[in-house]
Amino acid sequence: MIDLKNSEEKYYFEKYGEHINSWYMTHLVKMGIINTGIQAEGATITDSKGNTLIDCTSGYGIGNIGHNNPVIVQAIIDQLTRKEVNTRPYINKIQIELADLLKIITPGELECSYLFNSGSEAIENALKLVRLYKGGKKIISMKDSFHGYTLGALSASGVPSFKKGFEPLLPGFQQVKFGKIEEVYGLKAEEIGAILIEPIQHDAGVKIPPYEYLKQVRKYCDDNNIIMVVDEVITGIGKTGYMFASEYFQIEPDILVIGKSLGAGLIPIGGIITRKNLWQRFGLSFPMTASSYSGNSLACRAAIETIRFILDNNILDAVKPKELFLSDQLNKLRNKFPEIILAVNGMGMMFGLEIINKNTASWIVKNMIKNNVIVYQSFGNASIIMVEPPLIISLEQISKIIDGFYNVISGIYSEVTFGNND
Repeated sequence: MIDLKNSEEKYYFEKYGEHINSWYMTHLVKMGIINTGIQAEGATITDSKGNTLIDCTSGYGIGNIGHNNPVIVQAIIDQLTRKEVNTRPYINKIQIELADLLKIITPGELECSYLFNSGSEAIENALKLVRLYKGGKKIISMKDSFHGYTLGALSASGVPSFKKGFEPLLPGFQQVKFGKIEEVYGLKAEEIGAILIEPIQHDAGVKIPPYEYLKQVRKYCDDNNIIMVVDEVITGIGKTGYMFASEYFQIEPDILVIGKSLGAGLIPIGGIITRKNLWQRFGLSFPMTASSYSGNSLACRAAIETIRFILDNNILDAVKPKELFLSDQLNKLRNKFPEIILAVNGMGMMFGLEIINKNTASWIVKNMIKNNVIVYQSFGNASIIMVEPPLIISLEQISKIIDGFYNVISGIYSEVTFGNND
């Protein structure tokens, strides 16, 4: 534990722990973060001691186009000065403009959108839409999956530690192993209303399924009149080098769930985009749509400008050489230190390093801060170190990340006892 006794940040950590979130305060100290954040720009964060660190968390997934992107900041300022109707009771045209744009950029025949205030809220409403359409039939999700911290999202999630303390959760959910199509084939199709799935399991440590797996799930849903709900809250908006990972796997969801970086890390927003046949049932339910801040003009403007920034600046094309460089360098580290790094998984700007045990992973994360790089342990698997820089990171900054890992792991042999899996 880092000693905060003489730190000028002690006051803030104490107050945060007393009045906001004591667990997160402890978590930050464990990561080696003992200062407050003062400024963030692009792929970096500057702390209260004047240290500038490369952020490989992207704000835990909200900052795909970097912190405080000046184009989006200016757009939000412009939107505020217009003094338009921001929320209800009137509709606003910018919400319709965003829906039209989402129809264009999403895969397949997704036409109809509804906007919410977060990815978790979007998941909740995807589940509600399934209930409206399929009644009490089961919703199948995946073991080790994560869909959010609201009650319905937790009920669908497959990480037991996240659920502990909140039981009984909602009924009607069943989990099967991710990436194993035989587990899906073993289900009783007539009992299933929907399959909810992440194209890549993020919190499990960036688990990428066999390439044909999602196509097989899609066909199973088609053959049995089952709704396929694809959660791209994390993987969407360019994180994998595609606007949506569904494009890489060549699947078309019935319901696509988005959120996080859609608001550029500046304005919270989430959404579901669905096929039109599902929308007819949606429109009959007031409780489905009664969210006061959903589709507010600031969030919609941030989302529109985020999408335009990615498209106008060819951000997705620029991700591929960065992905290849980052993947190559991380695998060279794995080859250099095979006793410590057991595997490297990922694509785009989303990688997970499987470390020999969680204590070693924690030690690396904590010491990376001393090398001015912020990485973190996966919340679903503490033996995985997540490396998720913004899409706009430079090759020079990626090299600094690799140098940080090399410096830390080179000194690890005298500090950590291998094989301790506690």
